[in-house]
Amino acid sequence: MLLRVVLDTNVLVSALIATGKPRDLLAKGIAGEFTLVTSRPMLNELILVLRRTKFKTSEDEIHKVVSALIQSSELVPTKSEFKVVMKDPSDDIIVITAHDGQADIIVTGDKQLLALEKFKRIDIVTVKKMLEILQD
Repeated sequence: MLLRVVLDTNVLVSALIATGKPRDLLAKGIAGEFTLVTSRPMLNELILVLRRTKFKTSEDEIHKVVSALIQSSELVPTKSEFKVVMKDPSDDIIVITAHDGQADIIVTGDKQLLALEKFKRIDIVTVKKMLEILQD
């Protein structure tokens, strides 16, 4: 059975703006090596982040990225309302998406999320660790 994986916004942005491990991981998800799990609130956050001037992303590029993610991901409804990341409540949507989407793993570069290591039965790992898991 394929692993169900939520890629945090910071991983997606890294994958989109530079070559490297995050892009390799996203490519593996798009290729079907695991099931990408996302939600509308996560896609909305991605759009807001990509609109920041420092990323110099056009609306057309943003639309293409979001469309590609919708096509290659399982879009799950989010219903849970719990507070997990006290220092950064905006990270809660990542955990909620993973929980409600029955994900196995959250992949992130976020120190607060990584510090949790696990939420219920969901492992929280770095991009490097996720690539190692896929190689096993």
